[in-house]
Amino acid sequence: MTHSHQVEVGERRSVPIDAAVAEGVPEEFWRAADCSVQLSPRQGDWTLTAGDCVGVSRIIAGDLDLTLTVAPKLPDADMFFLADYAYGQRQEALRVLDFDQVALAKVHEDPTACLLMWHVNAIDAFASRWLRRDYRSNERVFDGKVKGRILLDRYVTGHLAGGRANEIPCRTIEQTQDTPNNQVLKAGLRHVAALSHSLPVEAAGRAVRHRVASALPKFAQIADVNVTQTVLRATSTRGPQRHYAQVLRATRSLLDGRFTGIRAGDMNTESFMWRMPVLFQESVRGIVSMIDEVELDQTKPPAATVHDSSGLRIRTSKVDPDLVIGVPGHGSLLLDTKYKNVLTGPTTTPESDSIVLSEKVRIAVSRSDIYQAVAYGHHEKWSDDVIASGLLFPVSLPVGASLPEPMSVRGFGESIPLLFIDIGPSARQNLQHFRSALLQLASTGVAPTPSALVAP
Repeated sequence: MTHSHQVEVGERRSVPIDAAVAEGVPEEFWRAADCSVQLSPRQGDWTLTAGDCVGVSRIIAGDLDLTLTVAPKLPDADMFFLADYAYGQRQEALRVLDFDQVALAKVHEDPTACLLMWHVNAIDAFASRWLRRDYRSNERVFDGKVKGRILLDRYVTGHLAGGRANEIPCRTIEQTQDTPNNQVLKAGLRHVAALSHSLPVEAAGRAVRHRVASALPKFAQIADVNVTQTVLRATSTRGPQRHYAQVLRATRSLLDGRFTGIRAGDMNTESFMWRMPVLFQESVRGIVSMIDEVELDQTKPPAATVHDSSGLRIRTSKVDPDLVIGVPGHGSLLLDTKYKNVLTGPTTTPESDSIVLSEKVRIAVSRSDIYQAVAYGHHEKWSDDVIASGLLFPVSLPVGASLPEPMSVRGFGESIPLLFIDIGPSARQNLQHFRSALLQLASTGVAPTPSALVAP
C-alpha cells in the first residue's frame, strides 16, 4: 500500500519531517531539489532544509509517494511572470527534475511560456526514446501483382468488369511512423508554435518557437493532419503503444484548450523547480532587453587581479555586475540584482548586517550589497563613463499597492541608487513604473526621488 506524504517548506527555511520520508527518499531527489536532510544527534528528529530552488516535485519510491512544495520567500511571487521574461537570456532557471509527475494547482489564464516550453520538451524527450513505428492498414491498387489481401468485391465490380484485370486492389499492412499517435503529437507541436505568438513577452515567444523548430525534425516522416475525432479514435495506447498514454493525454488537453486554461484540473505536468536568484536576474535581463532606449552590454566581463610584492599576478577574479546597461550618449549604468526580501514589515527584525532605510516603508538593505555596488563603479572598465552603480531589489506587492519610489545612498563620492521591481500579483501592471524609473536613472544618473540616505 502506497503512503502519501505532503511536505511544504519555505525557501531557505526548515521543517521537521517523518523518519519514513527522510530514509525512504533517495538522496538524489533531495539534491536535485536543492534540499538537505539532517538528523539531529540528540533528539533523533529529521529536519528538511530548502535552498534556492522553488517549486513542486514528486517522487514515488517503493510504497512512499512524496510531494515536495517549496514556497518562495517573497509572498505570492509570480514565478510565471518572471519565467516569461527569463526565456532566451543567458542562464536557464527552470529545472525539470527527472522524477515522476506532479499536478500544478493553477496556471495563468493566458498561455505561458513555461507550460508551452514544458509541453515541447515532453514531446521532444518522448520522441527521442519512444517514437515507434506501428502497423497501419493501407489500401492500394497494384498493377499485375498481389500484395497483402485482395479486395475481391472491388476487384470484380470496379476493375475486372471494366476490362482492367491487371489492376488489383489490395489491403496491405505496413510498418510506418505516420500513425495517428504520432500525427497527434506533431499537431501538438504545431499548436504550441501558434500559441507562442500570443505570449505577452516577445522573447519568450521566440524561445518557444525555436524549441518547436528543434523538435519537429524528429517528425519529418509524419504527415501534418487536422486532428479530428476520427484521428483521435484511431490512436492507441495498448500493447507496444502503451508508452503514449500520458503524452497523448497531455496533447489532447492542449489541443482542447484545457491545458492552458485557468486551472490545470487533474492534468499531470512535469515537476517545476526554479532557482530563484537566477530566475529573478534573468527575468530582469529580459525586461531591460525590451526597452528600446537602452541596450545590454553582452561583452565579456572584466577582472580584478591579485599581485604579490614583486608584481607577479597570483590570481584573477571576475567582476561581473548582473546588468551592464549601455545608454547611448551617456555611458553605462551598472545594476546588481539582489533576490532578497527587503520589505521587512513593522514587527520583523532585519538581518544584523542591514540598514533600515525608511521607517515608514521598512526597507532593509545589507551593507555588503552597498559596498559591492560601490566597488563595481570604481572598476577601470567603467569608472570613466559610469552613469551610476546601484542595486535592484524585488518586492511582492498586494493588488493595488504602489511600487516603492527609488532611493539613493550617499557618502561614497557618488550616489548609489536603489531601485525596486514588483514580482507579485500586480507585476505586469507595475512594470511601466519600473521602466520609467530606470530610464530616468539612465538619463540623469540620479534616482528620481527628492530624498537621499547617508550610509554609515
